[in-house]
Amino acid sequence: MSRADATYVDLDSVDLADPAVWDNGVPYELFTRLQREAPAHFSPQNIAPGEGGFWSITRYDDVRAVSRDHRTFSSELRGIFTYDDIGAPLDVQRLQLISMDPPRHDRLKALVIKAFTPERVALHEDAIKRIIGHVLDTVADRERFDLVADVARPIPARVIGSLLGTPPEDDEMLVHWTNVFTAFEDPEIREEWTDTWAVVEEIVSYVDGKITERRATPADDLLTALMDAEVGGEKLNELELATFFILLMSAGNDSTRATYSATMLEILRNPQLREQLRENPGLVEAAVEEGLRCFPAFAFMARAATKDTELHGKAIKEGDRVLLWYVASNRDESRFPDPHRFDLTREALADTHQAFGGRGRHFCLGANLARLELKLWIQQTLERFPDLELDGEPTRLRALFLNQYNSIPVRRSAMGH
Repeated sequence: MSRADATYVDLDSVDLADPAVWDNGVPYELFTRLQREAPAHFSPQNIAPGEGGFWSITRYDDVRAVSRDHRTFSSELRGIFTYDDIGAPLDVQRLQLISMDPPRHDRLKALVIKAFTPERVALHEDAIKRIIGHVLDTVADRERFDLVADVARPIPARVIGSLLGTPPEDDEMLVHWTNVFTAFEDPEIREEWTDTWAVVEEIVSYVDGKITERRATPADDLLTALMDAEVGGEKLNELELATFFILLMSAGNDSTRATYSATMLEILRNPQLREQLRENPGLVEAAVEEGLRCFPAFAFMARAATKDTELHGKAIKEGDRVLLWYVASNRDESRFPDPHRFDLTREALADTHQAFGGRGRHFCLGANLARLELKLWIQQTLERFPDLELDGEPTRLRALFLNQYNSIPVRRSAMGH
């Protein structure tokens, strides 16, 4: 949707599920209008008439309030996507932490949260540096490469793979599986509706094989910890282990890949930003937080109303789907002055943006890992490739849920002379 369209379109006729609205990227101008004029907005979702449409929540304070009210707005009732059935039915989606409500959510999260404390994450710093260095080595002698395919995909795959205990040779396959699961709207990634369930079956088989290996030879990794863990006195079954595994893989891959790519693109397009970071490398942490604010990896998370309720004068019925739009709330002008500006001088940003959720029960358990990974990654990229520049038009993934680029062509200007 063009800027002009966003200014004049009748908001009652807007369907945010229409792919045409997203043809030019995230429709920020439209979201600004929704925040000002229709903070609880209904989209009929005409592309999937059986789903019943959804409500869009775009203001910062509303996203925060809904995120903290799991009794009224459930993650479990209809899942976190725009469809009930994404090729993996709701019953399977509900085995994932992110599609659960308390008390089971809290008990399951407690199984792994210790692995993601700042202290535990800090122990991985040297290993993360080595992974980043190794991948950057693979493009160091090339004048041209793709920042997404050649750099942004392999690094987070190996970081989360090393934590889970999967071997490097499996990274590409695991990235493909997570893409099919979370970017199911993009026809280039998921060609057939049945592909998602086929991937679930492949993951169950894969994880089952790894469990057999761990039983013979236990390891100090997350998969072994999940195998040994008990929830309410019971160990996780095969399907629960597999869905937990794919959640950790997806979160570890999609989140940092998306934010790194978009943040680097912003830096490449803005020489002043690069100069600020060159003169003061300590600003990299601020760049990470602004990257997370401006370019959250997940455009939204869905909830469903557990009872009839009201928001901004709109009657939301029991069972209605409600989307929390982080790409909008993170640019709410009432919360962030000059919200569309990538500003390295914003204060206390880490405590305010909603890239990791609205500070409710589902606040991202991998936030500490993501921050460390992004900091080291952006740092090393800028140090190793001070002459990096765009070499063509970036392209985006055609998906509502994932706020991602699938290609950013770059070149080394110094190597061309």
